[in-house]
Amino acid sequence: MLRSSLALVLLLVTLVAYAYSGTLVVELTGTVDGGMVSLVERSLRTLQPGELLVLRIDSYGGYLSSADRIAELLVNSQVDCVAYVPPGSKAVSAASMIALACGKIYMGPGSVIGAARPYPDDPKVVNYVASRFKALARRAFNNETIEDIAVRFVTEALSLTDSEAEAYGLARRAGSLEEVLRELGAPRPRAYVSKDYWEQLISVISDPLIYSVALSIGFFLILAEIFTTGFQGYAIAGALLIAMALYGMSLIPPNLLVVVLLLSGVILILVEVVNPGFQGFGVAGLVLLAIGLYSGLRDRPVPVSEPSVVVALAGLASLGAIFGVVVAKASQAIRMKKPSTRERLVGAEGVAKTDVGPTTPGVVYVLGEDWTAYSVEGTIRAGSKVVVKDVKGLILLVGEAGARERSS
Repeated sequence: MLRSSLALVLLLVTLVAYAYSGTLVVELTGTVDGGMVSLVERSLRTLQPGELLVLRIDSYGGYLSSADRIAELLVNSQVDCVAYVPPGSKAVSAASMIALACGKIYMGPGSVIGAARPYPDDPKVVNYVASRFKALARRAFNNETIEDIAVRFVTEALSLTDSEAEAYGLARRAGSLEEVLRELGAPRPRAYVSKDYWEQLISVISDPLIYSVALSIGFFLILAEIFTTGFQGYAIAGALLIAMALYGMSLIPPNLLVVVLLLSGVILILVEVVNPGFQGFGVAGLVLLAIGLYSGLRDRPVPVSEPSVVVALAGLASLGAIFGVVVAKASQAIRMKKPSTRERLVGAEGVAKTDVGPTTPGVVYVLGEDWTAYSVEGTIRAGSKVVVKDVKGLILLVGEAGARERSS
């Protein structure tokens, strides 16, 4: 009986000590763009049941569509989410919308939040964003004063310091992440998640200037392929640029971009196999296949040891081996010694187009070309068959082909 009571007490102490089974910290720094959306999506997929999601925000803002998408993800995920603005940091403009989408906001000394008036400030857009902020504030706080503050973030570009935000009840002050976790009864973070290389690439192509240039170059490359004789690979590069631009504009889903990458890789490898020797198509194909597989597998919320993943990696390794054999054979063929001009000409037969004498040069037709020639066996009449005996620079020394046959 005593042991059972002691075990129950220990269990209760543990439950009181930690209100969450774990903590996942996501670093939201830099511009709010497509790369940040992808980061939040990945973080939500890896979040385990009963864990606390902490968004550590330090951002001047970014694109409204990206902030709207992140807010939608957080609201629909139904997870316990906390926004933390570290000391001296900021969650302004679009980043303040993300902070409001969390259930609680903590701010460090010297931090700032707000200033979310959209630019250009079209009245329709301003009204929408103001309503969006109000709805998020009502969901998180259900307080008219805070709702009014949230609306003023948009309509008046209002910004608040950490102490002002605390005075309004919008945020609580915390000097460190450890202080936030201690107050919430959450354990130390099991992981800190930030943008990986793929998400950094998405951030680059999400820039309007970048995807506009990529779209234009992509179309020009396809036109160049159309008006160029033979396959040059321009169309593949153009299609990739267009696909990446459309993805940066959020017009195609990530899965479609992965399909384009994989298909482009396969096509380039097939081109290399059919026409070996250049090697550039094969290398580019393998790189695109690797990027496509990585992009597809990283979005799977399953262990990386799953058999399908192993099969995909084995397939890529097999393609790499096949390409290696093709490259080796092509390189061997390239390294083979090509016959010199003299080796090709000596023994070749042709026709004398003019008289050819020992001291008077003439013209002979050999191997599809006209050559200046001298005879080594007396004068050879025009129209006679000749055979090349020797080559001196660009001068051929020839004899009659019939004379060689008679002598043999």
